[in-house]
Amino acid sequence: IVRPKEYFDKNNNEIKFKFTFSSPNISLTPNPFANSALWLRFLARMTKENVANMAPRYEKVILCRGMSEKSDSQEAYVKTLKTAGYSCDCLPTLCFEFVNITELRSCLLSPSLYYGLILTSRRAAEAIGLAAKENDSILHPWRTLPVYCVGPATESFAKSHLGSENCFGKETGNAKELAELLVVSVAKKSKPLLYPCSEIGRETIEKILNENDVKVHKIVAYRTLPTKTLECDLSKFMDDRSKIFVFFSPSTIEHVVALLKEKSYDMNNIKAVAIGPVTGQALLNAGLNIFAIANKPDPMSLLDAISNAEKSEFDEKSD
Repeated sequence: IVRPKEYFDKNNNEIKFKFTFSSPNISLTPNPFANSALWLRFLARMTKENVANMAPRYEKVILCRGMSEKSDSQEAYVKTLKTAGYSCDCLPTLCFEFVNITELRSCLLSPSLYYGLILTSRRAAEAIGLAAKENDSILHPWRTLPVYCVGPATESFAKSHLGSENCFGKETGNAKELAELLVVSVAKKSKPLLYPCSEIGRETIEKILNENDVKVHKIVAYRTLPTKTLECDLSKFMDDRSKIFVFFSPSTIEHVVALLKEKSYDMNNIKAVAIGPVTGQALLNAGLNIFAIANKPDPMSLLDAISNAEKSEFDEKSD
């Protein structure tokens, strides 16, 4: 049996399912529901496991991301989710403003003073690119220095846009895991690591490195703001049907939840999924129930988290 497709019949105000049968042993009339005996036999053969592996319970997935993140990374998330049977949309939640670029450029002009770079987001890499925009030869000495990145997407961006040749950390899923990698990779009391970050960046990396005598030079390189169209864009998704909202950072949660409360939307219809434990904690702090947490910032980890959460929810309601 191919996964059924759920749809809403506006004429009868009902939720219905379309089934496609792939077994050569099943013969149906044009309307399978017309043959009630055959339909009952079919239902009798359906086990709990069969049902749990059918179509996604919540068909719509909303990715809450930065306004300029229409990249290969985003396309990979959309493709993975659609292949699994979900309808996927993106909610542009954040825009970014770069700050302290002159200070960052001054640091980049002195590569001999640093051990390497820490990049926890694509935005941090963009800030470095902006600082070197007028003279990209500034980046040449940095290309061979170690660059420690959170996740494969950040590493890929550093390689393609900064020319970084010595990247580490793509297997890490959050700042804590990257900091732990740095502790075992960087000698104590070595030259400092240059760390451009967000204005609201958590202190996780800095705290762990300081506790282990690994020097870090932190520079606030960008700040996050809600997009001007967020209110209008969010309203398009807020009907009476439950949907999965995927939050990639605490900042996305802050701005989306503020609007949900301001407009008195029913937050019970939101199945909130977090990328990483820090974002998961932010969901709790904001008063949203956690549907699932993806351990790593990659499409398959997200799909696994959603699928497991749906199966667990089905099992609970079936018991």
